[in-house]
Amino acid sequence: MKTKNNFIKFIAVLLFAALFLSLLVSCQTGGANDDGDSKNDNDAASNQNQEDIQNTEEQEATTERVYPELDAKDFGGYEFTFLGRTINAPDWAEWDHRDLIAEEQNGDVINDAVYQRNTKIEEKYNIVITQKIELDASSKLTRSVKSGDDTYDVFCPHITEVAAMAQGGNFIDLFNAPNIDLSKPWWTQGCIRDLSIINKLFVIQGDLLIMDNDAMEAMIFNKAVLQDYALESPYDIVKRGEWTFEKLIEMGRGVAKDLNGDGEMYIKDDLFGYILQGDTAASFIVSGGEKIVSKDENDYPVITFGSERCYKITEFLSEMLSDTDNSVNLHSYENKFPIYDEQVKMFSENRALFSWIRMRIVERLRGMEMDFGIIPLPKLDKFQEKYITPNNPHTGAGISIPITAGDLERTGMILEDLSAESKYTLQPAYYEINLQGKLIRDDESQEMLDIILSNIAYDIGYIYNFGGFGAATCERYGRDMKVEWASQFAKLEVKMEAAIEKMTTAYEKLGE
Repeated sequence: MKTKNNFIKFIAVLLFAALFLSLLVSCQTGGANDDGDSKNDNDAASNQNQEDIQNTEEQEATTERVYPELDAKDFGGYEFTFLGRTINAPDWAEWDHRDLIAEEQNGDVINDAVYQRNTKIEEKYNIVITQKIELDASSKLTRSVKSGDDTYDVFCPHITEVAAMAQGGNFIDLFNAPNIDLSKPWWTQGCIRDLSIINKLFVIQGDLLIMDNDAMEAMIFNKAVLQDYALESPYDIVKRGEWTFEKLIEMGRGVAKDLNGDGEMYIKDDLFGYILQGDTAASFIVSGGEKIVSKDENDYPVITFGSERCYKITEFLSEMLSDTDNSVNLHSYENKFPIYDEQVKMFSENRALFSWIRMRIVERLRGMEMDFGIIPLPKLDKFQEKYITPNNPHTGAGISIPITAGDLERTGMILEDLSAESKYTLQPAYYEINLQGKLIRDDESQEMLDIILSNIAYDIGYIYNFGGFGAATCERYGRDMKVEWASQFAKLEVKMEAAIEKMTTAYEKLGE
């Protein structure tokens, strides 16, 4: 993800240079002219200078860009098919793919970037790119593989699905995929580092998709509430490296208020310090610099939840999640009304100071009258070196190649080239225009976005739910707040170890 950040900065430098040179040319040619010929000469010179600037920018951009070293082939109109999933719930409609297919250009920056990317690759290889979106996509893929059906070239699962499906022999190892170079900047290196198991990789994220961007976890704050209570700017706190769980609790408690005076704090009526969700517990474990399961030097999963540092994080979590006078947990209301609609409503009505989010929710706030800011998730303490951004496994799609994909040379070539092209079309559209332009409202939020993107991490202990610990503890705690961390871990540790052993044994047998 850091490569996306570097690209944004590169574009910014080019734009600044272009603006500076343009102003310089204007100063040299903008004086009064009585001689028409002189004016025309100046206009011609100005036009030539502008053309030279454009050519220079294009040359510099071309120099910086990296593309696959692939010899394009004519695949005779082959239909290259993605299989993706959808979720049949009104509150989840926006988590469908908008990054695979665009039927035509319509002025939307994301849609048009996808269209331009696909058109270029379709013409280059003489293919037609198609998608099939299914409610039960994982089941369809499994049945397809079992029957030897080669309909699907690429599967885009939510990454929580991958471990079980991979153990069933459904995917090829991406480390051995022909024509795919995982060292290239269009592949997310943190994903490769964290999601490989015993040096085998069955899912990857990268620039081809933006659903993984939308699944990045962060926090937003309400500037009106901040101003009403004369609180310090969270931007300054983040920059000093002091944005911690303790600071979040302190600031949130300072604003919570029973607005209707009925003696009870309720989600639809009152002002809260922070809005959380069931995913927040697992999210804060990662942002605090820990993981439920890490890996050893041989890439084998190792349980790391029981560390002293990890329990410090859970103490803060317990304090926040149980303090219902100051915090709202959206998943406590999920069977009563659409919780994400309510999250946006609360924030738009200035009834929350902070909210934990997946980045996709930012687009729901575009009609909000009052300003908001975006900041990274808090650290455990100020001594933690970096802010860490988890990628939400329930909404963050990845890329897997079915073992029945047919011509793997063709699949790898097309997938690699699509991903490379996405780096220079889809990703700039997403960050520079969609987020950094249309939706993010101040320069400091853009700086925060750079921080959020610079250190993406994944916790396989939560993602793959070894022994039920992710769902049974992290998510359940976020909903009913009755789980005691240490005792629950003690109950499930043996099951976690058994699940890890089963997974690694299955992975070792794959490809034999």
